[in-house]
Amino acid sequence: MRVAMLDWWVSAAAALDRQAIHQFAYVPDNRLDPLIRVLEAEPRMKVVLATREEEAIGIGAGMALGGGRPAVLMQSSGLGNTLNAIGSLLIPYRIPLLLLISLRGDRGEWNIAQAALGRGSHRIMEAIGILHFDLGSAGDVERVLSSAADRCFGESATVAVFLRSSLGEQ
Repeated sequence: MRVAMLDWWVSAAAALDRQAIHQFAYVPDNRLDPLIRVLEAEPRMKVVLATREEEAIGIGAGMALGGGRPAVLMQSSGLGNTLNAIGSLLIPYRIPLLLLISLRGDRGEWNIAQAALGRGSHRIMEAIGILHFDLGSAGDVERVLSSAADRCFGESATVAVFLRSSLGEQ
């Protein structure tokens, strides 16, 4: 199982690289940690630690306004912290930012505090008009990340990809 997880995270980093996404802001998360480590090990990737999710949105927005194709990595329990920054900065100014969100609270979640925002994350994105994708299978990494990046940067829009816990089961 450890090798399958590593392969998935390596595949995700490679897919992001192929999409010319080389700038990342993140808030630490156990599920995202392997991907963050792979990104940090690659010299062409710029990976910036944020202390809060709304700070990561601000960093990512700055990267985009500077001409980059950035992504923000966080977990769904921090999504609530980002709503004002998304609604008052990213959406009205059409700042393209790819959000990679580990979906917490789904099947097998051990921490009950993660459940509420995990359950509501899709509906929150729909309510504020953010296109979102689900990534639940290692075999879909390239297709989903490519589609999300194409929409994000091709349409100058914020797009989210929810990373389901089932990714680590393959």
